[in-house]
Amino acid sequence: MKRICFGYRRWWWGVCLLLLSPAVFAQKGVKTDAKVDYLYLESQRQLLARNLDAAYDLLMECKRLNPNHAAVLYSLSLFNLSLQYDSVATADMQRAVALVPDNYWYQDLLVKAHFTGHRPAEGIKVLEGIHSRWTDKTEPLYMLIDAYASQNMTDSLLHALEQLEVKEGKSEQITLEKVQVYVQRNEVKPMLDELLDWLKVNPNSDLPVDLLPRLLSKKEDAYMLLGDMYHEVGNVDKAFLCYDSCLVYNPDEPVVLNNYAYYLSLLQRNLDAAERMSRRSNELSPDNPTYLDTLAWVLFQQGRYAEAKEVMDRAVLLMKPEDKSADVEDHIRQINEKVVP
Repeated sequence: MKRICFGYRRWWWGVCLLLLSPAVFAQKGVKTDAKVDYLYLESQRQLLARNLDAAYDLLMECKRLNPNHAAVLYSLSLFNLSLQYDSVATADMQRAVALVPDNYWYQDLLVKAHFTGHRPAEGIKVLEGIHSRWTDKTEPLYMLIDAYASQNMTDSLLHALEQLEVKEGKSEQITLEKVQVYVQRNEVKPMLDELLDWLKVNPNSDLPVDLLPRLLSKKEDAYMLLGDMYHEVGNVDKAFLCYDSCLVYNPDEPVVLNNYAYYLSLLQRNLDAAERMSRRSNELSPDNPTYLDTLAWVLFQQGRYAEAKEVMDRAVLLMKPEDKSADVEDHIRQINEKVVP
């Protein structure tokens, strides 16, 4: 993420900004006089020659002669921020913005003056005004995101990230920023939804498993959830790696043992391992019709039809009406077709 720079601490950095900024040009709609304009231009010449003291003195004289010269106030504010005269710089920039409210760069510097002076609420208020006024610019939104994050304004931060997503499209960087907010708020479901939405577009991404244990009581639960998400988006290899990691932490996690076995059976891959896992899940959770269905289907894929029917018949006896999904009905039909009375 881009990050806002809260102030300038070296003379030459401030000078470079001054020379490059559009704000050094003559202000429109504000009355000036020839002497002040001459002194102002001379201050710019002294800046180019790196005569900083002379430039500063000339700007101060300009301000004395005309305290309503917005470009002079802007230039002085850059100097004063470099000198850490935050309150003076802020007052000058507030005056410059009042004089020329349509100047983006004046308001941008006022934001920096507020943050440098440790007044984040005031800086955020100005930033929000900039963002609503200059809707074509993305930088104020990045600055708002950083500001909201620094003040732990999570609702505003999520809204700003969603706006950025609309402007720039979904990205891993924005997704992880949103995930971090959900982790901070201890909100599991929206965090998982956010990760799953990202995976649907980018199924090969490496999800940050280290974030999940902060929300879940056990690390194996995190790997199980990641495995399920990877499988849902069709990345079975990453799903199986996550299940392997889960079983390292807890070799007797029945849900993972069952799901892993079933997914292997669908691919007709490693059926011996699938049978071992399925039988273990049934030992850990006896009389579970879902787990029995998995074991029956693994046996079916191995060509052991009589054994598959025996297990499936037991599963059917234990099933409630809502347990008979379309997949289960298909398993029953195919197994029965292979075993003729």
